[in-house]
Amino acid sequence: MFKGLCICYAVILATFFSVGVSGYWAFGNRADGLVLSNFVDNGRPLVPKWFVLMTNVFTILQLSAVAVVSALINLRKYP
Repeated sequence: MFKGLCICYAVILATFFSVGVSGYWAFGNRADGLVLSNFVDNGRPLVPKWFVLMTNVFTILQLSAVAVVSALINLRKYP
């Protein structure tokens, strides 16, 4: 179980680190805290509209999945 947990954290760390390095490589220290705001320049989008739409949809899906898991944990903890 502990080995699996270590592998899971290593994979997550590698993916987050690679995204951080590539973001710094692409935008430098001018990168905004919100990743999607980096794709807008003077009100003009730098990427297609479908890309922004899909990133928003995937963000909402991930947040809804986390909310379900959190609700189940709280339901078991406080019946």
